[in-house]
Amino acid sequence: MTKRQVVMMVAAIALVSCLTGCTMFNKGSLHYNRTTTIGKELLDLQEAKAKGVITEEEYVKAKQDILAGGPLKVEKPLGETK
Repeated sequence: MTKRQVVMMVAAIALVSCLTGCTMFNKGSLHYNRTTTIGKELLDLQEAKAKGVITEEEYVKAKQDILAGGPLKVEKPLGETK
């Protein structure tokens, strides 16, 4: 390796280190804005249950989340049986 190649490699490593280090300090926050009414979400949820898209257990959990006022927390896609 030539001296120039070594310098370029060190510079590249330093640049990558700086860029990845900067992302550690770039902490953001998540803001949730409801774009539908709670009533509409409950009606949509009830329709999904009636069509068999979600189970009774998923319905109850999602309904509790909606009534609590926060975003739905889906651990797996609704209706997924696996």
